[in-house]
Amino acid sequence: MNAKPLIFVDLDDTLFQTHRKSTPTPLHKIATTDKLGEPLSYMLPKQQIFVNWLLESAEVIPVTARSVEALQRVHIPFQHGAVCSHGGTILGANKQVDQEWLVLQQQATAELEHLLNDLPNALLDYAKPFGSIRTWTVEENGGKIYTVAKQNDPEPLFLSKIIANLPAEVLEHCYVHINGNNLAIIPKFVSKQKAVEFFINKYDPERERAILGWGDSLSDAGFLACCDWFGMPKNSQLDKFLAQSLMQDHHAKGYLGHG
Repeated sequence: MNAKPLIFVDLDDTLFQTHRKSTPTPLHKIATTDKLGEPLSYMLPKQQIFVNWLLESAEVIPVTARSVEALQRVHIPFQHGAVCSHGGTILGANKQVDQEWLVLQQQATAELEHLLNDLPNALLDYAKPFGSIRTWTVEENGGKIYTVAKQNDPEPLFLSKIIANLPAEVLEHCYVHINGNNLAIIPKFVSKQKAVEFFINKYDPERERAILGWGDSLSDAGFLACCDWFGMPKNSQLDKFLAQSLMQDHHAKGYLGHG
């Protein structure tokens, strides 16, 4: 069997990072542009080598929080489909929205319509004791996907304090993802892991190919667990969490491994 491996890979902070996180040099390569066409993210030389190796060696599927529109502003030639919007949308190799997955998402969204409608305004109230935020709902394919809150002042960070004010209904049906001054409240059926599982079952049902994954954040752990092998960038959130967990485990037991 000579089929190429199937690789699922996160984008931001895995294959590239914004210029705010890494000041570009002449050796950096533009990876994404903003809505005005201005450079936004860059690849380091090592990341360029890694991306070229991935594209030459495998069928590469980006798995990203980016919308379909934002993925179109990524200057990497993905040709085999994509998982976008935290798993809310799947694109096939023809770059068209996977209709089976869309129907499943629409059915699940309809059951939470009242909650998703109320969340943006409710978050404004929950944040009042801590600071000023702005909120919006990410929409795609004619429907709501998840809700976002962003601090109006970048410091001090306080979004984690809002979680204690969230109603039980929200926590029952949604999970929360915080990245600095951004908070996303995402329905549990919108999931990178669930989308990757669906993608594998539909497009590689026999599971004959080697499946690999790369991601940088704790929120990527779910879809990485779908892969036969997975990895993470050095000094990423996942890498630091693993190192800390190993250290705590060793400190608690006095040895590495399971007795």
